[in-house]
Amino acid sequence: MKTTRRLLLAAPALLLARPAGAQAWPNHPVRIIVPYTPGAINDTLARLVGERMQEAVGQLGVVENRPGASGSLAIATVAQATDNHTIAVANTANLTMNPFLFANTGYDSTKDLAPLCVTTRLMNCLVVNRDSGITSLAELIARAKAKPGQMSYASSGAGSSPHLAAELFRVRAGLELVHVPYRGSAPGLADLIGGRVDMSIDNLPNVLPNVEGGRLRALAVTGSARDPALPDVPTFAEAGLPGYEVYVWFGFVGGAAMPQAIRDRLSTAIAGIVQGPETAEKIRRAGASVWVQDQAQMAGLIRSELDKWGGVIKAAGLKLE
Repeated sequence: MKTTRRLLLAAPALLLARPAGAQAWPNHPVRIIVPYTPGAINDTLARLVGERMQEAVGQLGVVENRPGASGSLAIATVAQATDNHTIAVANTANLTMNPFLFANTGYDSTKDLAPLCVTTRLMNCLVVNRDSGITSLAELIARAKAKPGQMSYASSGAGSSPHLAAELFRVRAGLELVHVPYRGSAPGLADLIGGRVDMSIDNLPNVLPNVEGGRLRALAVTGSARDPALPDVPTFAEAGLPGYEVYVWFGFVGGAAMPQAIRDRLSTAIAGIVQGPETAEKIRRAGASVWVQDQAQMAGLIRSELDKWGGVIKAAGLKLE
């Protein structure tokens, strides 16, 4: 009897002593932070997942746009979060390029974040002006080698994934090209159409309307296989530059303090949402494809991409403030 009484008296103390991660989760809405302004594919992906978060885990998914510092501001916020309800949609640039481009991002991609899952990816496409006379990758490389330092490429900004994709191409092909950064893809592609720059390696969804409209010519796509949207356009390997492969991928991360049980539940929920037929079709219409990688695979991807882009950025001597 005394033993039973002692156990009953101790029960409240034991409950109070439970760590926060052991409490019922989620007990309030899940905050999904987007590192960019509304309209970007990160934002689209966050809203698609947020719409179905209630049915997946029992709480709403609330999207919050926090642009700034090339996405580093948002990712740093998540890295520092301890509420177990804050996650972010991160991409290749946020996790594997920014650490080499900025002196202080506010986070270490391998130590301060909990990879949950990669959900989608898209490839880039090398395009030139339709009237340039260049009809193949080999012709472009030959012209650039014949005119070192005279041909230029547009990007959506210094340190952006199109910028780094073009730098990787320049290094692999042994070219001297002039970088012309713009504030976003649209003005750079407009100047390419107008003949003021010579080429661009931009996200496929950005260039596709101009390729289909006959304003730009696509020479190669950066994936391991051709894209169904441009079945006649070869990969870089097929076009004569083996070993060049670039995808922009998107995934969800939490803070490193997030307990494993919550990581597992979020990873399963998010993967299930994006693989649902309706959501997968919306992702396809946005110009990307569903590509799910689990927590361990995402962690490995981050490490391998840090090695890849770190080498490119150091070789190019890039540094941003």
